[in-house]
Amino acid sequence: MFSWVRIILKFKIIHKRFFIILFMVGFLIGILFTNIFGKAYILGVGLLGEYFLLHFKYTQINYNRLLMYVFQERIKLFLVICILGVTNIGIFVIGAFILWLGFSSGVLLSVAILKFGMKGIMICLSAVFPQFLIYIPVYLLYCDKLIDLKISGRSTLKKQKWLQYILFIGVGLIAISFGVVLESYINPIILKKVISIINLNT
Repeated sequence: MFSWVRIILKFKIIHKRFFIILFMVGFLIGILFTNIFGKAYILGVGLLGEYFLLHFKYTQINYNRLLMYVFQERIKLFLVICILGVTNIGIFVIGAFILWLGFSSGVLLSVAILKFGMKGIMICLSAVFPQFLIYIPVYLLYCDKLIDLKISGRSTLKKQKWLQYILFIGVGLIAISFGVVLESYINPIILKKVISIINLNT
């Protein structure tokens, strides 16, 4: 591993506070990106389209198909991060993931506000609730655990450490699966209710 990466790891610069800083950097970049390209491109391609949102509350959802789709997407992302996280590029993968999470959050919130004003905030919150109450803690705990393993050194990742890591991933998969159930069965109901309560046309 590159020597300067070792220095960063030893001083624990990449840790809880750095997660927040990296997320906020991505968030601000997302806001700037939306404000620069939003009206010319993003608003025109239908991101958070009014037609979709206005008709979503009348849509009959196949919850079982939605569950399978969400399960595949969320578990795949989690496993990719778990696998790449223990490699030499693990720190970069974690950093890129948190930066992307911040960027996508900034874009989503900015587009929602550009299209619907303050009502867009309610739409964004209802779009990620309650599943993100599961996803965010799981990913933060995983990233924190992985960085602790990196700081302790590859030489300490012996059989016992690997067994603990596999068990940690197993618990994470269970938690992510619970979040998938919430996202598939509970979130659509909440989103429909919010869309029904607020008037997007005003």
